[in-house]
Amino acid sequence: MTSQELRQAFVDYFVRNGHAHLPSASLIPDELSTTLFTIAGMEQFVPVFLGESPAPAPRAVTVQRCLRVAGAKSDIENVGRTGRHGTFLEMLGNFSFGDYYKSEAIRFAWEFLTTVMKVDPAKLYVTVHVSDDEAQRLWENEIGLDPARISRWDEDNFWTMGATGPCGPCTEIFYDTGAENASGPDDNGPNKGDRFVEIWNVVFQQYNRGIDGALSDLPRKAIDTGAGFERMLAVANGKVSMYETDLFTDLIAAQPAVGQTTLAPPEQLVRRRIIADHARAATFLIADGVYPSNTERGFVLRFLIRRAIRNGRLLGYPREFMADLAGAVVASLESGYPELRARLGDVQNALRTEEAGFLRTLDRGIELLEHLIDDAISDCTRLIGGEDAFALHDTYGFPYELTREIAGERGVAVDSVGFEQKMTEQRERARADAAAKRGVVTVAGAPALSSSFDGYGGLEADGTVLAILTSSGTAEEIEAGTEARVVLDRTSFYAEKGGQVGDHGRITRGDAVFEVTDTQYAGDAIAHHGRLIAGKLRAGDAVHTTVYPEWREEIRRHHTSAHLLQRALKDVLGEDIVQAGSWVGVDRMRFDFRSPAGALTPVQKRAVTQRVNELIRDDHHQDMTELPIEDAKATGAITMAGEKYGDRVRVVRFGPSVEFCGGTHAHTTGELGLFVLLSESSIGSGVRRIEAVVSKAAEAYVERQQDTLAALGESLSAKPDELLERVERLQSDVRDLQKAMADFKSRLASSDAAAYVERAQEIGRVRLVAAVVPEANADAVRTLGNAIRSRLKSGVIALVGVDGDTASLFVSASDDAVKAGVHAGNLVKAAAPLVGGKGGGAPAQAQGGGKDPAGADAALAAMRSLLSA
Repeated sequence: MTSQELRQAFVDYFVRNGHAHLPSASLIPDELSTTLFTIAGMEQFVPVFLGESPAPAPRAVTVQRCLRVAGAKSDIENVGRTGRHGTFLEMLGNFSFGDYYKSEAIRFAWEFLTTVMKVDPAKLYVTVHVSDDEAQRLWENEIGLDPARISRWDEDNFWTMGATGPCGPCTEIFYDTGAENASGPDDNGPNKGDRFVEIWNVVFQQYNRGIDGALSDLPRKAIDTGAGFERMLAVANGKVSMYETDLFTDLIAAQPAVGQTTLAPPEQLVRRRIIADHARAATFLIADGVYPSNTERGFVLRFLIRRAIRNGRLLGYPREFMADLAGAVVASLESGYPELRARLGDVQNALRTEEAGFLRTLDRGIELLEHLIDDAISDCTRLIGGEDAFALHDTYGFPYELTREIAGERGVAVDSVGFEQKMTEQRERARADAAAKRGVVTVAGAPALSSSFDGYGGLEADGTVLAILTSSGTAEEIEAGTEARVVLDRTSFYAEKGGQVGDHGRITRGDAVFEVTDTQYAGDAIAHHGRLIAGKLRAGDAVHTTVYPEWREEIRRHHTSAHLLQRALKDVLGEDIVQAGSWVGVDRMRFDFRSPAGALTPVQKRAVTQRVNELIRDDHHQDMTELPIEDAKATGAITMAGEKYGDRVRVVRFGPSVEFCGGTHAHTTGELGLFVLLSESSIGSGVRRIEAVVSKAAEAYVERQQDTLAALGESLSAKPDELLERVERLQSDVRDLQKAMADFKSRLASSDAAAYVERAQEIGRVRLVAAVVPEANADAVRTLGNAIRSRLKSGVIALVGVDGDTASLFVSASDDAVKAGVHAGNLVKAAAPLVGGKGGGAPAQAQGGGKDPAGADAALAAMRSLLSA
């Protein structure tokens, strides 16, 4: 049975039994989820189980894509090494929301396995919870299962998604793979070893675990089935390992041929399986809108891609093989997920960019890691410090897990406590920076409040004060001079969201005036941050809100320019351009996007700018429609990958620009006046950023540029049109002077070199030129060293340059000295700590430096001592 056949057979069986076939949810769970990724088929139905949302149907069947790489459900350590563990998996599920319960769920499971899949009943064993007598009776009396093939367990048969949420006892079905696969003599039943494989889990969802760990009854009992598709497919085909099914054999076959490698054939197969698994996970994550980064989901994706790349290098694969493998993943899975094909281009572009970037850092970082491993072995600690592991992560992009894995292959451990301490310090710094930049953005005192935004139609509205919060907590009344956050039931103030900053303005009641300096969401409530500058304000007061006209006017113009810019980028560069974020302020706009082609050329920047200004001159009027989500999608409007939308969305159109957007916008594009592209740069792997201005900010920018040109022209005695030529002449003059200076320094160094060579010492059978060079930076020391080398054909040169508060190390060893055992890199390593720095290099030449020139003589002595030894 192929994977396509089994997937379809499962859906067809449950549809015949009255279940509605629902699509798989994204790998990115709901924002209220406690998990980083979707880890179970039931996750999209948590609000239904809790009674917070209506059931989509009384009965449902799904094939849910899942990812398990962190936490209790993680299988990362065993991926490729056992036949049943992977990061990306599909979960077959049938669900009942208050419809059927234990009897029908057990019957459905048994019937599908034994009649549809035709699994030998004699090979099936069952477990139930220690407290579940009912399930035991159903298996014995309704299914006719021998009690000897039913065992009872406690924690193993109580399923929970995480620390909180729906949970309940479960009954699991195991398949006996045969005595030849037993882990030992005691492996004679489920949960005792590798012989018995769990293939089906029926969870009787009846409890909700609260934050305090207490269990409470769900509003109604439900059925939640999870059947691991990959394991089921292995059983259907008489295989012990899921890696022997077409889900993986096709991907292993699609990989390049194994090149030069030191890995034995069995280990080669393990690494090829790891690559296949990670390629599946990476393809789906990118297709669902996750891109490589150094935080949260993006970090996990980056780790998986880089782990696959590193295994490819161990196998001798050519560079940048992952993008090609994504095509094989799509071919393998598109029958179940037809939307994958449309995203293949984006997936491959992201993989190429990440792979190219990592190969560059890998080449630089792997040498440092190998040195750390060598040092750990030579000093007998067999431990890499947490600070070094953090430096690899922070500077070279090495995930800690990858450092640990590479070191572990040579029997070296990594200080996880020290690494985590450094990570914690970094996170705390980031949180402090964010708090300093944005201030308080939550209203802990009013978690149940909600506000209505009435500002789409104008700048003013009437509302009622729901709560007033000060630094001391909730207040019933505040007086003039008090800083506070005021929550209203209705407001014309736009709270920061979707990259658009919050509004400024005033809240008034009689002689009371509250100056609003920021507006932020706090759950469903809108909090107005500011200060009461006159009168008194009480909870329950009826108030009037007024947004400053120029503030809102300039923000909505800049927001509209982001829409026009996205349209222009797609028109000029192609539809593969994908928005990655934005920020809209009163005096500028920032737009982040993924560009398959990388940086924009000057011609492309000019074309994008011209296209935006063309759309402005066309004076397209805003056309906003609020539609049900499916109707909105049918308009072809641009959406943000990975963004979650409600049942109804706002579709905003300006001529050819059509997007889902809840922000505020100009009435017509003509209001924007002029678009000026300020900069275009890289902010991460494959992500570009454009900063731009429109309206008054654009006019001010042009005026400043004109003033600057006029001042330069006066300073250089040139007209604006002549400035470029005048600057080029000046640059040429500077280059000529620099060349003359370099020639002078070279001649000076050459003359000095003779004197240094004359003072050469004999250490053993090696001639040594060793000196502290005053007023010499790294370049000067290197120039002098090369000049000495031209006169000293055999021997070692060791120089320490002192320049202000820095010291520079340079060591060069001739070929015969290297053959005699001299290693320039080791000499620099020994000297560098004495000048408060680091360094290293090859046997023939090495460099280093530090911030403590007072240790120059000691550094030179250390190199002499090591050379003597």
